[in-house]
Amino acid sequence: DLHSFPTRRSSDLFVKTLAAYMASSVPSEQRIGDTPPCVLGIDPVRRELTLRTPATGSDVDVSPYRIIHADLFEELGEETVWFRLTIDAGGIEYEAYSLLQSVADQLQRGDDMERALHVALESYHDLLARAPRLSEDQEIGLFGELIALERAIGNLGETAALAAWLGPQSEEHDFVLPEGDVEVKTTRTERRIHVIHGADQLAPAPGRTLRFMSIQVTRAGASAGGRTLPEAIEMLRGRLQRGRTAFDDRLESLGWSDHRAESLYTARFLLRSEPAFYTVDDSFPAITTDGLARILARPDLVRLVDYRIDVTTLDPCGPPASLVDDSADDEKEN
Repeated sequence: DLHSFPTRRSSDLFVKTLAAYMASSVPSEQRIGDTPPCVLGIDPVRRELTLRTPATGSDVDVSPYRIIHADLFEELGEETVWFRLTIDAGGIEYEAYSLLQSVADQLQRGDDMERALHVALESYHDLLARAPRLSEDQEIGLFGELIALERAIGNLGETAALAAWLGPQSEEHDFVLPEGDVEVKTTRTERRIHVIHGADQLAPAPGRTLRFMSIQVTRAGASAGGRTLPEAIEMLRGRLQRGRTAFDDRLESLGWSDHRAESLYTARFLLRSEPAFYTVDDSFPAITTDGLARILARPDLVRLVDYRIDVTTLDPCGPPASLVDDSADDEKEN
């Protein structure tokens, strides 16, 4: 029932109701506004809360807020284009709901989305300053990038390696190395299946070679070779001297916080297989803006492209010299 969700005015009932929804394993939706329609989405598995409402006007930029995401989408069989605001709400469910309800309240008063968001974001500045738990995908994604960074430090030295690591800065590719660019993707699946975000994530930069680094990790169980994400971070910190501040700045830009990290990130991972590299060329399964332009009359109308690729059966290429695993040579010498 989209009309049964209690408001913040009935505080005790609201807290209990929200807690019950978050404790379940089934996503749900509740109407929290009528003019315009505003629907609250609760995803207890992803620990996300969303607000969707019919899209009007221009896009709203929420990129400065690392726990908030915005996108447009259409329901199958419907003509309405919806604007969706998503908050990573793990551990801050009540505050996240309050922020979304504030946006809905402003919309009911006649404000446009840009004004409604501005008012809500100003009111919840303290909430936005908090760093929630990284999602599981973000956790293993960062774990994989740290594997690549560790190898780059061993081959290039800390200053050059940290300068090459651009993933935390939301640049076009994760690493810009002397030999070319590298996009790092990490998966826990038995096959090398990876999620690609955006039509240009696998678009080579002009005049630059792009390699795709496929990393497979698995739960370490009782293996002594496994590491948690905090352990991997501390290990790298121990290798750094002058680059410690730059490293910590990169982590902070990803939403990392040392606060309660050891209790939040307890999963221990190890490599399932040796990372594989692939040259991103015309034969690689990549969706790009140029490719869309060749098959669509109006590629500019495509607003969001997320897709999965399986590179298991592709022939890998050799790793760039900067990302060769030098630990094997160290073990032979010892």
